Amino acid sequence: MKIAKLIYLIGLSFISIIFSFSVHATDILKVGITAGPMIQVFDVAKKLAKEKYDLEIKTITFADYQIPNEALNSGEIDANIFQTVSFLEQAKARKGYKLAIVGNTFIYPMGVYSRKIKNLNELTDKSVVIIPNDPSNQGRALNLLKTAGIIKIKDGVGELPTPKDISENPKNIVIKSVDAAQAARAVQDVAAAVLNNDFVKNAGFVPADALIKEDPKTAKPYVNVIVVKESDKSKKVFDKLKAVMNSNEVLKKTQELFPGAVPAW
Repeated sequence: MKIAKLIYLIGLSFISIIFSFSVHATDILKVGITAGPMIQVFDVAKKLAKEKYDLEIKTITFADYQIPNEALNSGEIDANIFQTVSFLEQAKARKGYKLAIVGNTFIYPMGVYSRKIKNLNELTDKSVVIIPNDPSNQGRALNLLKTAGIIKIKDGVGELPTPKDISENPKNIVIKSVDAAQAARAVQDVAAAVLNNDFVKNAGFVPADALIKEDPKTAKPYVNVIVVKESDKSKKVFDKLKAVMNSNEVLKKTQELFPGAVPAW
């Protein structure tokens, strides 16, 4: 009788331990991000996630914009936070990725930067302007040059034009498409460069240096988003991730590192 009672008590204790562990188990997410100041934003996000949401965020840093979606689609990471809606849609169309948006983060206005001119009116015949070469950011950059009055684009092209869609280029500007990170490195060698906000600091600028920037009010296709696999989009753990990224703490750090960033939630 005593042995049976002892076995019962041991079993009950074992069940209690398992139950306690399951209740207090920490969720872990591997999140893909881009190199640069975003690492510092995620230092804040990680701390908040752990303290308030019992969530451990492990960041995987990528230098190439094309890799985070490949890594997510293959299951190497659980989520990525680096891209706009239009960039994601282009990637899905080209690669057939089964990815879904579970939340918004910020709008980071794209801008035109230069070491050689103070105003876009100073561009001369055959001046070289470099823009990102991925379809989403390339189209975004061309639309910004259109807004600046540097070029005109054919009617009916949509929000993602290509250099072939330029209908007028009165100053005969030479537009070169390069990798977004390369654009930041090459800005000193050309008349001007259209830079993603991620690379502005690395290029030695602050957003206030831009000769022209996007208006966040008209940049909704360029909202940065939290992306997961289509099959994972209903998992509750991503509600925690969204809450972290939409927190006041992350907002404050983001606007400190990316002046001009606008919350999109």
